[in-house]
Amino acid sequence: MRTSRMAMIVPVVALAFAGLTACGGSEEKSNAGTDAKVLADEAQKLLKSVADYKMVGGGQDEETRIEWDLCIRNGADVQGKMVIDGNPVEMIVVGKDQYMKADAAFWKKSLGESVPPAVLDGVVGKLAGKYMKTPVEDDDSFANMTDFFDGSTDGVTKGEPVKIDGAKVIPLSKKDDEGETTTLYVQEKGKPYPFMVKSEGKGNATMKFTKGKSKCEPTAPAESVTKEDFKRLSQDA
Repeated sequence: MRTSRMAMIVPVVALAFAGLTACGGSEEKSNAGTDAKVLADEAQKLLKSVADYKMVGGGQDEETRIEWDLCIRNGADVQGKMVIDGNPVEMIVVGKDQYMKADAAFWKKSLGESVPPAVLDGVVGKLAGKYMKTPVEDDDSFANMTDFFDGSTDGVTKGEPVKIDGAKVIPLSKKDDEGETTTLYVQEKGKPYPFMVKSEGKGNATMKFTKGKSKCEPTAPAESVTKEDFKRLSQDA
């Protein structure tokens, strides 16, 4: 699960899973003897079964630093806030549509190479404080963010149980062809819900999942700037 995968969701540009289930009791079966691949497959399946939850974390790749505090509905729809290289961004994903709202500084940096310099300031001024609407392709959907091992849990290895924030968890790790290691921590007892995931290599990311205090209900904004609107802004600026 590469840090840069967040760029799938951010076209212009890991996890403590607590509170979703009751804490494991002594009567629950230990997962320490279960095969690593079996645990990894079940953990990812369990995550997709949760109706809504919060995801809080951050990451750094070679070019971009991102922090996020988002709620996820049915593993696909998203609403919340991000900070990208110090710039605050509001994000909503509903179905196949993504909406982002940010200030002028963010849009100027993000659009600098795609908009002619002569009209950049004018375009940025018209985008600032408004939601920009873009399509979400199937390969770039949020659901792929929680496919921690890039489509295959073959080769996942299991480490000895460790304690993180007082919870006993099992690390499941895999190194990809680019030398990046993803480690998914799952609950040591009971159902192996994801507890934390870390990505280490060219980029580093940590994401934490918790049950939100309120129901996650991402809703498309009433007004937004579409791709067609953006083209007109670029021409009129």
